Amino acid sequence: MTPRRSTTLAAIAAGAATLVVLAGCSASGAASSSGSASSGPVTIDFWHAMSGPAATELDALVAQFNAQNTDGVTVKASFQGAYADIQTKYTAAVQSGSTPDLLMMNDVSTGFMVDSGQTVPASTFTKADKGFDLADIAPAAKNYYSGADGLEAMPFSVSTPVLYLNKQLVAQAGLDVSKPPTTLADVATWAEKIHQTTGAYGMSMNMADSWMLEELSAAGGKAFCTPDNGRKGKEVTGVSLTSSTQVAFMKTLQGLYRDGSALNPGTDSAAQNSAFASDKVGLLLTSSGSYTTVDPDRTKSVVATFPTTSSSKDAGEVIGGNALWISGKGHSTAEQRAAYEFAAFLTTADAQAAWAKATGYLAINTGAADTTVGTATLADPNVATMYRQLAADPASTATAGCITGAFPTVRATVIGAFNKVVEGADVASTMRDAEQQAKSQIASYNEAKG
Repeated sequence: MTPRRSTTLAAIAAGAATLVVLAGCSASGAASSSGSASSGPVTIDFWHAMSGPAATELDALVAQFNAQNTDGVTVKASFQGAYADIQTKYTAAVQSGSTPDLLMMNDVSTGFMVDSGQTVPASTFTKADKGFDLADIAPAAKNYYSGADGLEAMPFSVSTPVLYLNKQLVAQAGLDVSKPPTTLADVATWAEKIHQTTGAYGMSMNMADSWMLEELSAAGGKAFCTPDNGRKGKEVTGVSLTSSTQVAFMKTLQGLYRDGSALNPGTDSAAQNSAFASDKVGLLLTSSGSYTTVDPDRTKSVVATFPTTSSSKDAGEVIGGNALWISGKGHSTAEQRAAYEFAAFLTTADAQAAWAKATGYLAINTGAADTTVGTATLADPNVATMYRQLAADPASTATAGCITGAFPTVRATVIGAFNKVVEGADVASTMRDAEQQAKSQIASYNEAKG
């Protein structure tokens, strides 16, 4: 990640077309180094983006912490809307000096959070907490949320991209579901055969933004952003969309869309999930978190690892999900320590096992597998596949993912260009134009934040 800054930050709010200036951002407040215990009583305001069953489980974990805590800490959790809404509200809260003590934010807003200068690195506390073992955190989660000095935020929810196989359609096509495709070229071959023999779509993938293109780049060992995904001390200045690996996999996908083998669901991911669940799509590239939606009874699908696009040793997957950010400026040492104490509780094996069972996210604590709840969850071979993939993910620059506050805008640019490719536009020239547009957007962001 790029170094923390004491600066006025111009942040690109997710989904917004204009820059929003965060006036008065400064370096994070000092944090206590005496461990996780807080000097209560203290009340912690916790903003989150969870709804439905996830919100119910989160409320249960908050209640459990409040009941068990002996340090006088009380957590008040409040739903603030989708992540884009939270980012907008957080921007306003920075300007008014009313940021929450603890904030849940999605993975792609990590660069925005670091640039804000408002948070205390979680490593400030974990290094002093004898009860916290960094070795318990899944390597992929550590890789994503770490900067030069350790964890920037506490990983909480993790998902990973996977390949879903519709058992019925695969069998009808005469293919062996027990020997799933392992490369994108294999996926294309299977998709074409499923389409030709069954009349159903052979495959589909998430097209809401450029997420799948980022994953297929990482699956070829290619960093999506330059230089080095922003992971080696230099800020991101552009994106890479025209390497030989990337052009090749985009041409493969273009062929599938043009001959009708692939379903383009548009920006509504529910459309692809519904098509798979109703036996209209044979193969689906999307999140592990979609499992309960695409296969509610857990009888329709086989989950396979995400396909590779090259044989690079750096090839793997970039995790999704969210993390917990501890506020610094404007928050007392006691509040910071209390916020960490609650965040640390949410990463424990038991809490993570319960969270994973209720939500479909993967547990970030490797010890969750040994809990009663975790053992039962892993009895599902599809879930076990997801965890094996997460554990095997190499800690490379490509799999660390891109860190830039301009990411939400860049993603919209990239998927817009790829939609032209889907419709038949030349891959190399179209994505080269997207590279230039994204470079300009990132430059504007970098200039505005100082």
